[in-house]
Amino acid sequence: MASTSLPTPAEILQKFYAAETVYMASAPSERDFAGMASTLAPDLELHQSPDLPWGGEFKGHSGFLKWSETMASYFNRLEVTDPQIFEQKDSDAVLVYSTLKLRVKKNGKEWARPLAQFVRVDRVRGVITEIRPFYWDVKGLKEALEVSD
Repeated sequence: MASTSLPTPAEILQKFYAAETVYMASAPSERDFAGMASTLAPDLELHQSPDLPWGGEFKGHSGFLKWSETMASYFNRLEVTDPQIFEQKDSDAVLVYSTLKLRVKKNGKEWARPLAQFVRVDRVRGVITEIRPFYWDVKGLKEALEVSD
């Protein structure tokens, strides 16, 4: 009897990145969330820093969409580049170190800084269950956005 190996957290994350790329490349009126939704648990937890305008706790697919729409209201360019994925054998989580590149809608300012993310998965279901990003230079990001505390 052949055993079926479970996907690794990195493989699950790569499927999400591929679906996210398709979603973001589509015109807003033509975006179909189904591809991304298939990579995210229905009970997903997204934890955003309370120090950011889009900070808070977002639950499930509807919470993820709400966060996405809020984030998109601030930026007309959002790109995560050069992701380095760190994974421990048989773990249900990965750490990702990348660069976040943004362009502020309000003033056209460009902002690029390191971004680290903790991502937990359910390997049996093959979906992401938790995302917790850590932004470098929150103060500088808020200055670029022209928002204060």
